[in-house]
Amino acid sequence: MSPSSPRPGLLISLGGNALNVPDSPHPHQKEEFIVARKSLEGVVTLLERGYEKIVLCHGNGPQVGQIFMQQELTRHEFPRQVTLDVCVADSQGRIGYIIQNVLDNLCRERGVDRKAFAVITQVEVANNDPAFTHPLKPIGLFYSQEEAEKLKKENDWQMVEDSGRGYRRVVPSPQPLGLVEEEFFKTILDQGYILIGGGGGGIPVIRQVDGQFYGVEGVIDKDHTSALMATKLGLDILVILTSVEHVFLDFKSPSRKAISRTTRVEMENWLKHGEFAEGSMKPKVEAALKFLDQGGQKVIIAHLFHLVPALEGKTGTHIRG
Repeated sequence: MSPSSPRPGLLISLGGNALNVPDSPHPHQKEEFIVARKSLEGVVTLLERGYEKIVLCHGNGPQVGQIFMQQELTRHEFPRQVTLDVCVADSQGRIGYIIQNVLDNLCRERGVDRKAFAVITQVEVANNDPAFTHPLKPIGLFYSQEEAEKLKKENDWQMVEDSGRGYRRVVPSPQPLGLVEEEFFKTILDQGYILIGGGGGGIPVIRQVDGQFYGVEGVIDKDHTSALMATKLGLDILVILTSVEHVFLDFKSPSRKAISRTTRVEMENWLKHGEFAEGSMKPKVEAALKFLDQGGQKVIIAHLFHLVPALEGKTGTHIRG
């Protein structure tokens, strides 16, 4: 690509650890700003290089888990039950503020005349999605069997035994169908802002027959929402940033092999043969394939702190349609 060529539109899906403080027993809130700065330096470099349309979608796994656990741990002092859709909204506001603040400050420091705009995002899901009858996503604390039975009766929660460590609540993880704020997103991009949206997969809402939306208990996979956003906003490249440098074949084997460049057809074949783990790389690969199936040009899966080298082709897994 020559320096004068128009840069492609990007959606950058930031893993849930983009703000997470590693190996800190009592992290201070300010540490999240420090980690965010490291995660976002590359975004400002891309702005300096002339990328115009950039959308950020962030994870919220550690943060929404903390919010939910804080409620559980204080449920005897503050018995009011806050629903999971509101917990997701809380995490969107918190993380969106941090990303917007850090990006704006980085742009100001480096003389880049751009600003970020974080949007609390509602994502439409189907009321007949199979996930609602078969919730599989574990969240929150571990409980004894006795505590789990009590919570099932008191709160109508579904509980499962989790790997011999106790019982946890499981919630639905429905597929995203539409973006309630889609037209607003387009306006924000047209006005030159860096869009921050779809955080944590978005707040799951169901459309009623009268056209109104109501939140439901559940969590949406952030990478599936990222693929939907990139498609709806007409972006060219989906970049999924995570905790590993590449997608691997035989990941748990000593002879594991990094995938550097591949095609949609090859990835589909590996997926069918069970190469990618549930709850880990599998949803990222599924989201990548969905984006390419719907007209996206390219997907890159790379390490959280290596955004620029990944776009330069120096690292990461590059998948074309």
